[in-house]
Amino acid sequence: MKKARVKTSDMALTILERVAFSDIALSQTEIAEAVGIVKSAAHKHLNTLEETGWIMRDPGTGHYHLGPKAWIVGQHAIAIRDLAETARERMRIKRNETGLAVVLSLVKKNGLSVIFALHGTHAIEIGVRQGSELALHASAQGQIVLAFGSSALAEEVLLGELPALTPKTLTLPEQLNARIAEIRAAGYACAPEETLLGVNVVAAPIFDHNGSLIATVALVGSIQHLTSPPASAHVDTILELARSISQTYGYQRRSHLLLEN
Repeated sequence: MKKARVKTSDMALTILERVAFSDIALSQTEIAEAVGIVKSAAHKHLNTLEETGWIMRDPGTGHYHLGPKAWIVGQHAIAIRDLAETARERMRIKRNETGLAVVLSLVKKNGLSVIFALHGTHAIEIGVRQGSELALHASAQGQIVLAFGSSALAEEVLLGELPALTPKTLTLPEQLNARIAEIRAAGYACAPEETLLGVNVVAAPIFDHNGSLIATVALVGSIQHLTSPPASAHVDTILELARSISQTYGYQRRSHLLLEN
C-alpha cells in the first residue's frame, strides 16, 4: 500500500526542487506557475522556506535562489558520499579475504544507518540493505555507538525500553551496560544472533581527527562462518579495516586499542 503524503510538505519540497534545479533565480509568479498553484499559496510556502534558510530572496529583484540551509545539507551529503568512497575499496578487499559481508554505517545524532554494504561471497547471501536503521541495543554497530559515542545517548537507551528482537537480544540494562564496558575495553563489538537468529556481526568504530565517532564498519555472516566468539583473524580484520579508514580522517591517537598493534 502506498503511504499517504502530506500535501503541504510535498508542495514545499516541490518548490525547493524547482528553485534548486533552475539555472536562474525565479520570481514568485514563475514558481507558482511551474508547480501549478496560485501565487498566494506559493507566497506562503516561499516565506516558510525563506524563514528556515532553505531559500533566499534577492532584495533587488525579489527572485529566489537556494539558501544557506540547502548548502549545509548538501555538504553533509557530500561528506556521506566521501565516507563511502573512502571505505569502498578497503571494504572490498576485506570482503574478498573473508567471504563475509562488510557493512558501513553512519553515526547520527540519535542512532545510525547503513550507507554502504557489500554482500558476502558465500552461497547463502547475508547482508544489510543500504538505508537500514540499526537498533542501538541489539546490533554490534549500535553497541559501538553506545560504547564510543554520545554518553547522553547511551544513558537514554539504557533508561528506555530494550525490546527483544530475538531470544538472545540483551533486554536488561545491566546486561547492556556490562556489554558496553566490554566493548570499550576490547575496541570492538560482537552481537551473535541478537538482531537475527543465525547471524553474527563483528563491528569496530571509525573516528575522525578529533577522536569523535563518525561511523562503524562491520563483518556480517552466518554463525557458521562468523563464529561466537569470533575467530581472532576476523577480529584483526575488522580492527585493521576500522583503523585504516579512521587514519584517512586524521585519527592518530595511539592510546586507543583501535590503533594498537
